[in-house]
Amino acid sequence: MKIVLTVQALTTLLGGLLLAYFYAPQQAFSFVAGALTILSSFFLLGIGFGWIFQKKLIALSIGIIVFKYAILGIIIFTLVKLSWFNPLWFALGVASFILSAIVYALKEALKREGKDNVI
Repeated sequence: MKIVLTVQALTTLLGGLLLAYFYAPQQAFSFVAGALTILSSFFLLGIGFGWIFQKKLIALSIGIIVFKYAILGIIIFTLVKLSWFNPLWFALGVASFILSAIVYALKEALKREGKDNVI
């Protein structure tokens, strides 16, 4: 999970800086808002599921799922009202999580390939 969060944070920083340099600040802000929304969502989800597995509380898992999407809906609804918000770049910021998932998948594949060669 740490590698996913690290890659997502680097993607957010690098994408925001590149967009601020090559495009308008509004597009960079929208991208960073989308990428930070995903980053914070997965960070808090990791903490929440850590509590769930530690204490084995089913009600807590249901509460996390319900409130997570309610809070995400409120955040997106609030962002849409802002004058600088650009939905396309926000969606690309959310989609930047795909890079983090690919890095994690490659790391796991290389780790398993190394285990296969040992035996």
